[in-house]
Amino acid sequence: MSDQLWTDRAREYPLECDHCHYPIPGEPEAGEDGRYCSAACREAAADGSTMPDPDAYKRVVTGVEPLDSLVPNGIPADSLVLLSGDEGTRRAELETELVWRALERGEPAVVCSVANPPTAALERFYENGWNVLPALETDRLRIVDCFTRRLDDRDEFRAGRTEWATFLGEAAADAVVEVADPSDRREVANGIHRAIDDLEMSETGLVTIDSLDELESLAGGGLVHDFLKDVRSTVCTARFVPIVAAATTAGQAEHPEPERVFDGIVDLRLTDGNAAGTRLKRLAVRKLTGAAVLPQWVTYDHEPARGLFAFGPNTDARQVYDRGNGPVASTQRR
Repeated sequence: MSDQLWTDRAREYPLECDHCHYPIPGEPEAGEDGRYCSAACREAAADGSTMPDPDAYKRVVTGVEPLDSLVPNGIPADSLVLLSGDEGTRRAELETELVWRALERGEPAVVCSVANPPTAALERFYENGWNVLPALETDRLRIVDCFTRRLDDRDEFRAGRTEWATFLGEAAADAVVEVADPSDRREVANGIHRAIDDLEMSETGLVTIDSLDELESLAGGGLVHDFLKDVRSTVCTARFVPIVAAATTAGQAEHPEPERVFDGIVDLRLTDGNAAGTRLKRLAVRKLTGAAVLPQWVTYDHEPARGLFAFGPNTDARQVYDRGNGPVASTQRR
């Protein structure tokens, strides 16, 4: 068969390498037990190496409706993603839901809590009706605590907690990784590394960081920049574990690095709605390297248990909101 005929046939009927599972662009390398795209794959297979199907771990369909509607094929798993949002756009709820959907899929997750104590970070799940105690007990969830060591009197703080917060803190004690000095970017990175090592996270799960603004106030902008480059290379790129970090839009003009540091940027904005007195929440993906993204804004809101939901562009906001008192359950679905 001529080279041109082989090329034409390969394009029409692409073969998959039996080792790396990627398409074979030319004539395959024959081995004893399969067909391979290269001698490297053939030799690796002969040595007993097995590679997972890349579709199984290299993209993440988050389970969050408004986000998935814009990234239909999933977020690349080696991504560092920024949630850049106005106040009131439910950034915290979006991060919480991303973790919950991962736990629902049976995957592990790490929450790096900078702005709140671990019990407050966990309480966000319960506010949505999502019980994370089983995930804590089965080693699928870790909290990296960058808050508690900053308190002047930690004993007084613990003594003043409610009965529920005390119970939750005791139940989660083994799942908390405490960071001694959150102003040291290496300490924070090491806390995340310890947590993902505990959960043996590789090619599965995700990490969230609740507040880059708070981290920057502790460590400074330059150190946060170095921290992000560190965890991007050691967590996202090396392990195929995505990291989602949240920040407000305030002051971003002073920090031009987001476009360079982050693989993905999700913008969350408040806009004036059609109904009097209503501020609508809209979400768009500004950039996401390596993914197909729909270039549009999605209008969304949030409901406990359901999480974030989208409603269509032709929906009258008055059909979704009852005189500004929140979402109407009977009219939410598109």
